[in-house]
Amino acid sequence: MVIRRLFHINELEAANRFEAEIWGASDPTPVSLLVVFAHHGGIVLGALENERLVGLSLGFPGLDRHGTVYLHSHVLGVLPEFRRHRVGEALKRAQWEYAAERGLAYIGWTYDPLMEGNAWFNLGVLGAYVEELQPNVYGTLNDALNGDFPTHRFWIRWNPDQPLPPRVAERTMAIPRDVLTFRRDHPQQARQQANDWFDEALRWWNAGWRIVGVQRNETGVWYGWAKMGQEDGDI
Repeated sequence: MVIRRLFHINELEAANRFEAEIWGASDPTPVSLLVVFAHHGGIVLGALENERLVGLSLGFPGLDRHGTVYLHSHVLGVLPEFRRHRVGEALKRAQWEYAAERGLAYIGWTYDPLMEGNAWFNLGVLGAYVEELQPNVYGTLNDALNGDFPTHRFWIRWNPDQPLPPRVAERTMAIPRDVLTFRRDHPQQARQQANDWFDEALRWWNAGWRIVGVQRNETGVWYGWAKMGQEDGDI
């Protein structure tokens, strides 16, 4: 397995097709924009197995609400048969090497908090932390993964060189099991589930609770929360 930057037009065309395949998207990142990312300050990374593209990540510099320049991780995808081979982690760590070499403060991205695998990967494996809850941030995406469901997201930031001190969870919030199947088979109930779950998370957040990690066992994945005092500041 090789992780390397993609520059040439044929590689970027392959990246465009790969994104469409992974997400079932009718409007993957245009090749013209991938060219901009690859050659003008962003980064297009591919994971290749015998020159076959099996993983992809896209990133570009962004400016957050505090005026801090960071690397925005726009896309990370891996073919299903390679998802237990730590390909996603290798792509993220290559992104961080790129960001750190250029003095960028951290990598930031959003994810669907009801996706068990993503929650464990982002918070449990990488050690990123949740900085903001963003309701329906992208509107309707209408791709194979998101359909017409609300795009409630957690905004997270990650700097592996500056991990947060560990905090003990004081309460937990479970992630419903097998959300994708439930969305496919019972879309109306699943939409209500997504809204209710996120509304509850927002209530906790607005009351001063913060997510301090994830836990996982054979029964599922759940978020750990702790109440933050004024001395804690924003995490």
